[in-house]
Amino acid sequence: MYHIVIPVDTSEERGAKATQYVIDLLDAGVISDAETISVTVLNVFEKFKAVDDGGNVSSAELYDEDDYPDAVVRARDLLEDAAIEYDLERRHGDSADEIVDFVEEADADLVVMAPRKRSSVGKAVFGSVAQNVLINTDRPTLIV
Repeated sequence: MYHIVIPVDTSEERGAKATQYVIDLLDAGVISDAETISVTVLNVFEKFKAVDDGGNVSSAELYDEDDYPDAVVRARDLLEDAAIEYDLERRHGDSADEIVDFVEEADADLVVMAPRKRSSVGKAVFGSVAQNVLINTDRPTLIV
């Protein structure tokens, strides 16, 4: 079975775009049959810590492994409509690190990502999750 991982954050547009690309591969015959693939929709709840006069709040206190954002639900619905086998995975931590770790652990065959649009300066100064995934994994990664 060919395993595809679709990292999805909170953007329904980007999550749907990446998911639809996988579905289009099936529709175009690039993937011969829906029964030959499995898809994991991966969501990472970004780790943070906030401090103010009232005290500290950390992402660990707010993280719920079963509370998927609407973007994941939409990706799931698209896969169900296309009759593609899928599972959902939620992690907590640094997005790029968690994606890289998961695709390695899951022995994924392909990662399909739809990153946010950024200017050249924005990419150089701030980096991006997609860029970090590309640099840090040896798995084929498709940016759509």
